[in-house]
Amino acid sequence: MRFRPPLLLLLLALSPAPAHAWALGDTLTTIWKPLPNLPALVRPGDTLTVWANAPGSATGWSAGLGYGSYSAALVPVSGGYDASRARWELGFVVPSGVPEEVYDLVVQSNATPTDTSRHSVKVLPAFRTDYYFAQISDTHLPSHTFSTPAGSGFTTADTSGFPDFNAVIEDLNLIHPEFILHTGDLVNEGELEDYLQMYEMSRAQAALSRLNDPVFVVTGNHDIGGWDATAPPDGTSRRAWWRLFGWPFLDSPPPGDPGHSQNFAFDYGTLHCVGLETYINNGSYDGFRTATYGAQSFTPEQLAWLSAHLAAVPAGRQKLLFYHYDFGGTTAGGSPGANFSQINPSALGVDGAIWGHNHGVAEGARGAKPFNLGLQSVIDRRSFRLFRVSNGVITPGPMHHSGGSSSTPLDSLTTTWNAPNDGTAASITARVTNRFPEAWEHARITFHMQPGFGVYTATGGTAAQEFDHDGMHDVTVDFIAPSNGIIEVSVTGSGTVSASPATLAAGVRLGPAAPNPLVRGAAAGATITFSLPVRAAHARLVVFDAGGRRVATLLDGPAEAGPHSARWDASEVPSGVYLVTLDALGARRTVKLAVVR
Repeated sequence: MRFRPPLLLLLLALSPAPAHAWALGDTLTTIWKPLPNLPALVRPGDTLTVWANAPGSATGWSAGLGYGSYSAALVPVSGGYDASRARWELGFVVPSGVPEEVYDLVVQSNATPTDTSRHSVKVLPAFRTDYYFAQISDTHLPSHTFSTPAGSGFTTADTSGFPDFNAVIEDLNLIHPEFILHTGDLVNEGELEDYLQMYEMSRAQAALSRLNDPVFVVTGNHDIGGWDATAPPDGTSRRAWWRLFGWPFLDSPPPGDPGHSQNFAFDYGTLHCVGLETYINNGSYDGFRTATYGAQSFTPEQLAWLSAHLAAVPAGRQKLLFYHYDFGGTTAGGSPGANFSQINPSALGVDGAIWGHNHGVAEGARGAKPFNLGLQSVIDRRSFRLFRVSNGVITPGPMHHSGGSSSTPLDSLTTTWNAPNDGTAASITARVTNRFPEAWEHARITFHMQPGFGVYTATGGTAAQEFDHDGMHDVTVDFIAPSNGIIEVSVTGSGTVSASPATLAAGVRLGPAAPNPLVRGAAAGATITFSLPVRAAHARLVVFDAGGRRVATLLDGPAEAGPHSARWDASEVPSGVYLVTLDALGARRTVKLAVVR
């Protein structure tokens, strides 16, 4: 439901026109949990719990998982409408055979439209006892400049913060932590989500989905506050967060769930992680419902919840707190309390606490038990930390940086390929260079191979999974990336064609035309790429106008397996939209191409 309160509509009308048009992201409609920032970790056979926003009269609930063209229906087994919490709490069993990936969750009923929670369910074969997880913090998307009001050197078109986050994402995608904890300040200024049509949270939501592993996000003071006072009224950032990442019911909590903050917990095997909402609310840039939220976190309500929650954790579990910062709460007189005055890991009986906020914080006492560690920022510093867990013992690693800076970029993990990793090759080698002084023993890389090309063999690592989707045969390989070293990992098909006609047809690929739009008569013309899987076949590549009339035939004859390209200059056709169609191996693929003067 993409709803803006009337006051925000007025502010949008009065606000200056943005220098760039960004789009609103996926707001919460039916699914309240799991979310892209609060995913579920499940194994085949486990029951996935779904919170759904719908009237109590809703029936016909169904749910499924999606990953590109692959989908798996979930089996409803339990749950119903909880009137005290004003929501549905439903249970669905994950069927056997679902490959290991982070999936979109799709849910519908007779009373709700189809709703999708993207990148929100991680299906894993088992909970490891020897693994690592990662922490990142302070991404401050989208830019290095804090989001101050227009006229202060700030531009809505500034995306300079994304390269820092992208560098960290690329490294973590190879390192392959079991999950990632983001300790707040995801964005610069939550108050400006709508006002300047910056949609910082919306764009951050899309960036999180680039991580190959599930990410849990807690708020920071920039997320549900800001940096400077801005035109939108107090509470704007919280309501924006509730629409995209939080729970809209927190605006007026139901009797059965009376808390006002988005605190949550999850388990990975015997590790119990607790995330706490964090903010500043002293009027410097936000002062929303101070009787409820105080001058800053943590409120007595939050601490009472934390104490009761930790007391209920079963014996034998390891307990980890993650939050943005211990701002010190609010004194009896209503003023902000002292930093680091509320969270004492030893007194709380937890194994450790991790946080962010201080972009240049020094390395802490990693050997302390319990540990209490800050992490430097992603913005400017490209920082992350890995925590290794072995037989229930959590060992913090050092802070790492994903190479260089915005002005002198140098990736710390790089991969070079000897062939396109796009589903068109039957043999590919990836050369991975690890410039970190630490080995990554659970590193992972996915090869997108031609489907049906016999038996695929991995060298340099172990094939952990094979997965067909979107006309490709994915081979996921686990390997060890040596510290300050190089490793080559390869996947090769046996060359024995074993594909069915349906699999062959699924492997036919037609890429987008480039450039698009095409200037009619341009010397270079438009390039259209396509590929055929496994074997040669007759291929027909034709251009049609919007009325279905053929205007050009680019190929009509035999084509070898693998990638191909064709050129069209459109010199003899009027401006308009054209359809480029490929017919091969029983499949038809079509892309659009605009021709302009």
